[in-house]
Amino acid sequence: MILTILIIIIIFSALIIAHEFGHFIVARRNGVKVDEFGIGFPPKIFSKTKGGTEYSINLLPLGGFVRLKGEDGGDDAKDSFSSKSYKSKSKIIMAGVGVNFLIAYIIVVILLIVGIPALLPSGFVQFGPIKPSQIQTSPLLTTAVSKNSAAEKAGITAGTEIIKLNGESIKTTEDLQRLTKANAGNTVALETSKDGKLETSQIQLSKDGKNGYLGVTAQPIEIAKYDPLSAIVAAFVVTFQLAILTVSAFGSFIAGLFTKAQVSSDVAGPVGIVSIFGSVMQFGWRYVLAFVASISLSLAVINSLPIPALDGGRFALMTLSKLGLKITPENEAKAHMVGFILLMVLIIIVTISDISRLKLW
Repeated sequence: MILTILIIIIIFSALIIAHEFGHFIVARRNGVKVDEFGIGFPPKIFSKTKGGTEYSINLLPLGGFVRLKGEDGGDDAKDSFSSKSYKSKSKIIMAGVGVNFLIAYIIVVILLIVGIPALLPSGFVQFGPIKPSQIQTSPLLTTAVSKNSAAEKAGITAGTEIIKLNGESIKTTEDLQRLTKANAGNTVALETSKDGKLETSQIQLSKDGKNGYLGVTAQPIEIAKYDPLSAIVAAFVVTFQLAILTVSAFGSFIAGLFTKAQVSSDVAGPVGIVSIFGSVMQFGWRYVLAFVASISLSLAVINSLPIPALDGGRFALMTLSKLGLKITPENEAKAHMVGFILLMVLIIIVTISDISRLKLW
């Protein structure tokens, strides 16, 4: 569990630092002075100033931040954020979102080339010449293991491929059910594979079959590979549709809070993500990469929403000001503070929901 938490912190920190680097590089390219680029959050451990920018490493490893000259207004210097045009400000504000979208897209392209199960509920992307160059069906893959089952006692975990039972090949769920039922209560030789390593275990099957004689949920998985050009196009479709699903899930989450006073099971906070990632790691690096892509895409989508305190909120308020609505720096700061408080409340609510699902109390 500790290792899982550390990996999650590293993934989130890397994605947030990449997000902030987007702001940093685009600000520099548009002539805005970056006062500080920080990795982690204060208190400060180390810093060095170069080219007018302070680069700092801070104690709390929870992402990073960028401080731009004049980002809070009131500075009309040529190299300040507040002095720049609406177009330049828009690019700087939304650059972080763009970087997170790009990271998710690149990962999806890689996964489509090397092969991955369908990332969309609708299945594999296929239209015109854009289609998988190869679809393979994996051996029977364990997706869940019942507690105190024969499989758990034998050390079988999610992500294990089931190959043979007593020398007889197992290719379908029906094969597994038939063979385990026929050998109920007996000790069998089960051949499995995990991370490419074949292993044969002697397993005492259950007699009653209440939770299955072996105690696993398993199914064959279709894995598709795309040629590089098709992957580049298909990844756009996959990323766009996943973004739509993320917005829909967030909308359902908000609607559920107001109409049912409950958090949808499709929504997970920090605790839920750790729990999910612990399971994902058992399936191998492809699934871990897919998980990283989904997190990066979620950061991009949520940050682009017109909610104060987020990039989308800053862009929305700036656009309203451009259209003639008078928004003072003080009122904008208040709006962002309210937005930040509401986001913290939502995170607390989701975290409580995550913990309740874990049945820790």
